[in-house]
Amino acid sequence: MLTFALNRTLFGPSPLSFKITNVLIHLLNGALLLGFTRTLLRIVRETWKTGWSETEIDYTALATVAAWLLLPLNVTSVLYVVQREASLAATFTIAGAWFYLRARSRIIQTGTGWIPLFLGFACFLLAATFTKESGALLSVYALLLESLLFRFRNQAGQWSPGIVGFYAVFLILPGVAGLIWMDRIGLFNYAGMPFTLGERLLSEPRAVFHYIGWALLPTLADFSVFHHLLPSTGWLEPPSTLYSALALLLLLVLAFLLRQKNPLASLGIGWFFAGQLMESTLFPLELVFEQRNYLADFGLVLTVFSLLILATPKLRHRKARISIAILLIVFYASVTAQWTYAWRNNLALALDQAAFHQKSPRATYFLGQVLSDLTLAGHPALYPDALDALERASRVPQADILPEVAAVILSEETRHPTPRRLFTIMEAKLEARTLTASDLEGLEALVNCATARRCHPPPAFMRALFRAAFRTPSLSKLNFTKGNLLVLEGNWLVADGKTLAKVRPLDAEAARLNPETPQYRINLATIDLALGHLRAARRDVARLKQLNWLGRLNPAIDRLTNDIRASEKKRKPPAPGRSVSTPARSGPASKNPL
Repeated sequence: MLTFALNRTLFGPSPLSFKITNVLIHLLNGALLLGFTRTLLRIVRETWKTGWSETEIDYTALATVAAWLLLPLNVTSVLYVVQREASLAATFTIAGAWFYLRARSRIIQTGTGWIPLFLGFACFLLAATFTKESGALLSVYALLLESLLFRFRNQAGQWSPGIVGFYAVFLILPGVAGLIWMDRIGLFNYAGMPFTLGERLLSEPRAVFHYIGWALLPTLADFSVFHHLLPSTGWLEPPSTLYSALALLLLLVLAFLLRQKNPLASLGIGWFFAGQLMESTLFPLELVFEQRNYLADFGLVLTVFSLLILATPKLRHRKARISIAILLIVFYASVTAQWTYAWRNNLALALDQAAFHQKSPRATYFLGQVLSDLTLAGHPALYPDALDALERASRVPQADILPEVAAVILSEETRHPTPRRLFTIMEAKLEARTLTASDLEGLEALVNCATARRCHPPPAFMRALFRAAFRTPSLSKLNFTKGNLLVLEGNWLVADGKTLAKVRPLDAEAARLNPETPQYRINLATIDLALGHLRAARRDVARLKQLNWLGRLNPAIDRLTNDIRASEKKRKPPAPGRSVSTPARSGPASKNPL
């Protein structure tokens, strides 16, 4: 967030400045990887007595990093501005891995440097993890380097208690504590996902197998901001589930067998799989995202290019392999150029995505969204195209209610008749499947539009939508989602002219379901103040004080306390109009933090 703030302060809100900054971070990561790779190759040369010259090491490192910099699979992580968290976390991860190589080499050579190792690694690990949670994988990458290169040995070649303690401090203890904490706060809860934990674990081998193909032999049609992978429901449903799992298992076995004969290939394969441990395993996340591979795919490139350049049988064959390496870099550059060109503006990207990914709900909706924005921005002639794109997105299997919501808002704001069938479709979707964050986003957009008096959705239809949402499967297990839904219904009642007395029970129930979430209690206190229930408002503030960890709620507590005192002096509540504004009553964001 700090880098985004600096971007805006120094260069304004222009998207170009944000993208240029991302490109510079990508180039910085390339420079760090170059240093890391050269150090890695030298350690392998000294340990395995390969006889590689400095020139061979430099050329291999340069070619490997050039290929990684130009991988089409990394484009989304660079040009999709919000994914700066992935690339910046990679900056600290690469620097930390490079530091680890140098620090451990020093310990092996001199027997000194334990304190710098612990302190320096802690700094890099904290920086990477606080940039993005996946930065915690730095400890896993370090463990991989340790197991293949240093073998947990000290200067005398004996088993090192110090390095065992190192991994107890930086991997085992925080890993166990993190898993316990994440379980306690519900990060393993799949009730709000369209698949189960078992289905996710069955599906991820297919996703990871796709990643390998997209990294090494990509085509332009492979890439998307939004990917749609239907969950696997059995080993043969679809059959690619079993094939992908077997292929990945063979790769892991190959990496194990190559650990002595070809440690770079073994390391590269292990590096790729290490990069998948957090976002492609247990956590209830989307099944496929390209940016998960931003650093993981370096392992694949290292494997391929070390085999092409450093394998040393016949000179004639070696020249052919080097030629293949050069052609691969040119090929990656070509596909990356085409994929980057598709990002030249939102409309071009949306048209590209909708054409290549016609079965993706989000890719097809993206086109309708962009056309709608253009229509509302002064291009009314695009209205039929926008409505047609949204209706096509609505018909894609597993689509949420966003296309219908966008079509309703577009029709209302352009003064076109709103097709009533859109509400019927939304009602059926909400009632038939698990309520998603996108569904909540759609309902919130409708309510906000009505609150701003830009839309006038029929009250009967809105009541039907909320009834359907409350009947959605698994909602009873999703207190956080239900709390947000209750807040949204309360906002709708306010927009529809209902009294705050009718809204209060909804906010009270949201706060009861989520006692550890401050925003719901703030909402309730605001309404109690507006209704003149000062004793209840004081109880709300007292509860907020119990949740005020490290003073994070001080502004809200101070505001509410001052309002209570003012009301006690005047013997009347604050003006309802201010107290029930949508921002003050908004529920917490319903997005998974990972």
